[in-house]
This record gives sequence, structure tokens and C-alpha cells, in this order.
Amino acid sequence: MKKLISMLLAVMLTAILSSPVYADTVAGLESGQAMPDFTVSLTDGSTATLSEVLEEKDLVVLNIFASWCGPCEIEFPEMEKVWETKKDHMEIIAVSGYPNDTMEIIDEYKKSHELTFPMGLAGDALGFIELEAYPTTIFIDRNGNVGLVKVGAFVTREDFEEKVDLFLSEDYDGNPLKSEKAINISSYLYLWLMIGGLLSLIGRWRMFRKAGTPGWNSLIPILNTYREFSICWNGWFGVIADLCIVAGFINNLAGLPAVIYYILLGVSGRI
Repeated sequence: MKKLISMLLAVMLTAILSSPVYADTVAGLESGQAMPDFTVSLTDGSTATLSEVLEEKDLVVLNIFASWCGPCEIEFPEMEKVWETKKDHMEIIAVSGYPNDTMEIIDEYKKSHELTFPMGLAGDALGFIELEAYPTTIFIDRNGNVGLVKVGAFVTREDFEEKVDLFLSEDYDGNPLKSEKAINISSYLYLWLMIGGLLSLIGRWRMFRKAGTPGWNSLIPILNTYREFSICWNGWFGVIADLCIVAGFINNLAGLPAVIYYILLGVSGRI
């Protein structure tokens, strides 16, 4: 019964955190509005101007990322596969919006990840976009209008390709899609910490009561470390796993190498 409840809670939490929020205005851009023209610098020394690209393509996918962003790194290979099959009709322009990224860093990033679509730096040209998170992807249709803004990574190739096909379709009527915004995980993280702390206190109280040593001091880990090991030593593995999760998130926010993030998640058993 306990395992069933735990599984149900895990499924519910995953569903909540993976569900996007739909909005009319995201990143300061409203669905259906005319996208301001811009020119960005690319790693090959050239530039890309939106109005010029739209003279040849029916869709421009503007992806704003950061070199340290783990989710960006995951979605790029899927975008590459779609772009390779549809590049005659669409263009992907991926630019870093992270101030500390340089053209040299992005050039090396592009080569090391074997990406072939245009990449460069956002610079001041995209200052009108209110970035909330990396990656932010903006679909600009053949009319030069904002067709979709998505904050957060595309989890699957199918999801990305479905959006691309819609805007490339001959039946596309110019109506934008509802923009998607990933849920702000911070509120759920705080809730998780509060609930986890409460359940931890309850669990410690029950554990020591069952062992015949109840008391308020039993709720303070540092005062009962030896007894806790003897009563429920494997509980500390859970504590270590949670610390790895927290350290992983801090690593991602601090902009440290993504490989550290994945190692921490792997150690914690989350991947």
C-alpha cells in the first residue's frame, strides 16, 4: 500500500511539473504580433537578418540558448534531425543570450555537438525579448509574425517536428498557436522541501518511538546520528540522493559544465 501511494504521488508530481502553462504573451512577445526585424552575428563570420531569411524560407525558428544549459543540449540533436530534412523551407537560427558566451565558445560548442544549422550570439539585437529561461524558442511564420513562443526545451523530436509541419503546411491559415511556458519549478521546489521536511520529522518521530527512545531531541539529526544509523541506516542514502539533486540544480543555475549536472543526477539515481 505504501509503495502504491508513493508511486501515485510520483506520477502526480511528474505530471504537474511537465505540464506547460499556456499564455497569450510570453517573453514580451504576443502570439500573432509582427516580429521585429533583427540581425545577429553567426560563427562563420556572416550575419542573419530575419527579413532576408524570410524571403527564401517559410519559417524561421529562433532559438535562444546558453552554452551551459543542459535542456538546450538535449533538444539540439532533435532539432538538427528535423532541420536536415526540412531546411529547404525552414531555417533554425540558434543564438546564445548568455552574456559570458563568446563567439569562440559558441563556435566550439557547434563543432563539438556536430550541429550544422546557423549559430551565433544574440547580442543587443534581441534586447526586446524578455528572457525568462533557457532555452526560449520563437517560431516566426512566413508572414513575419510570431506563431509560437516556447519557454523550455522540446522533449521529443516529434513535438518539435509537429510544430514545424504546422507552420510549413500549405493549409496554414496564419493563426498563431498558444505560446507555451514551462512551469516555474521554484514554487514546487519550496513545496517539496516543506512537505519533505514535515514527512521527515514525522518519520523520525515514529522511528525513534518504535525504538523506544522518543523525545523532541530525536527530531534533531545531529544529536542522534549513531542511534539513527543503528535503527535505520539506509535512510541516509535517501538524504545523499536528495543532496545530489539539489547540488545538480545549483550547478545548472551557476552555469557550471553540464556534465557535472548529469553526473549528480546519475549518482542520485534520477537518470
